[in-house]
Amino acid sequence: MQTDDEDDDDPLPRRTHKPRVRSSAATNLLAALAVVAVLWWGQRFLIPLTAGLMLVMLVTPLSVTLEHWLRSRTLATLITLAVVMGTLAAGGMIFGGQLVRVAERTPEMISMAAAKLAERDPGAESVVSRARIALQELDRATERVMSGKPPRPTKRVVAAAAAAAAASAPNTITAGATVALREGAVTGSSALLEFTANLSIVFLIAFFVLIGGKPLTERFLGLWGEHPEVQSRAEKALLECAHQVRVYLGVLIVTNALIGAAVWLAFWATGLPDAGGWGITAGLLHVIPYLGMAVLTGLGAAETFLAHGSLGSAAAMAAFIIVMSTLIGTVVTAWLQGRAAKMNPAAVFVGLVFWGSIWGLWGLFLGPALVVVMKVVAAHTRAGQRLAHLMQEAPPEPKEPA
Repeated sequence: MQTDDEDDDDPLPRRTHKPRVRSSAATNLLAALAVVAVLWWGQRFLIPLTAGLMLVMLVTPLSVTLEHWLRSRTLATLITLAVVMGTLAAGGMIFGGQLVRVAERTPEMISMAAAKLAERDPGAESVVSRARIALQELDRATERVMSGKPPRPTKRVVAAAAAAAAASAPNTITAGATVALREGAVTGSSALLEFTANLSIVFLIAFFVLIGGKPLTERFLGLWGEHPEVQSRAEKALLECAHQVRVYLGVLIVTNALIGAAVWLAFWATGLPDAGGWGITAGLLHVIPYLGMAVLTGLGAAETFLAHGSLGSAAAMAAFIIVMSTLIGTVVTAWLQGRAAKMNPAAVFVGLVFWGSIWGLWGLFLGPALVVVMKVVAAHTRAGQRLAHLMQEAPPEPKEPA
């Protein structure tokens, strides 16, 4: 029989609960940097995988409905993906048609720009000419200081230099334009091939995941453990992620429709041809945040210059598109996305910048949905409660009594 003293001298006392190990701030920072490095390094694999899984979340209701009607999961999956590919192809044809139209009228635009430049008074001093004269004076002063002797330019040397500059200017512009077109064609072709390859992988991933159906989803949920509570939490998180991806598509459709309507009204009011086609093009380009509107700004300014022959009208159209896309594409989109997902608009915008810097164009396209998915996953895990609280929408401030 043991006494109380013997119990106190037991070298291995029993513990009912294990102490909770807390990671330090340095460990958390290193883990975050490691995640960012993995996201950047593995983007060739992670981008198609993420886009494919989001496509599955988006089209699952349509696929399930078609499967219920057709009694064939394979046929329903093929029809669903065919509808998506047909929609993308139609949008690409509309945008491509507008782009080809502007490209065919590029020589006319160059001729008009040359005529506008020729109408300027060669004797009038411009900002460029005064800046060039100031730089030449700076060069002469620097040469005087470095050599210790004043430079002795002669009229003959000055006239010869001016003639050489005037003779080489057209050749320089032509050569630069040729090189730019050649490099642009090569870069555009490689980017188009890479986009096509990624898109093919996206559809293949979506096809095989949709073919797997409910059994694949159950096996995926089983990866999180056999405890019923854990599986229930994972299932709720998955359903909420799918819902938020569809909400993101709805927000995208609304904002794209607003931008398309604004561009159509602006083109119609200024008498530009094919205002409806340009409105559709604007809605399609807004799928890619920021960069799509930058392309639309250039195309809209070029079309306005071709129609009116005025640099002022082209600049006004470009300014309108920039202001409109900033208000609708950034402010309204962030506000709608935040309201729909009950998130802070600042978190949506910061997340968009983060994913755009990591994954480029794909990050700009997938960024808003990825931010919402991150918030949903964090809200359904104990370790991510603080992150979810940070990203969620701020509660309204209480009104002060009158």
